[in-house]
Amino acid sequence: MTDPRLENHAVGVELQIVELVEQRERAAVQERHDDVARIQREIDALQQEMTLTAEAIAGADVDAEIDAELDAKLPEPSDEDEIDGGLSPIP
Repeated sequence: MTDPRLENHAVGVELQIVELVEQRERAAVQERHDDVARIQREIDALQQEMTLTAEAIAGADVDAEIDAELDAKLPEPSDEDEIDGGLSPIP
């Protein structure tokens, strides 16, 4: 299961990108070229952050799948394992 904080962060970054795209379009219409360039740099940085966040979310999903697969492949503990944990006593 993924961390809901990562998913919330991704949504927040996406909303910031949408707002900046609108600002960039307004700046372009008003021919404020310096602002267009500055806003585009902010958009680029947020898109990179979105990529990293998406990779973290995907990695968390993969880790959970791997854990589930490993758990499914592990043998069930026997009664003896439960009694002493399968460990030898310390001499």
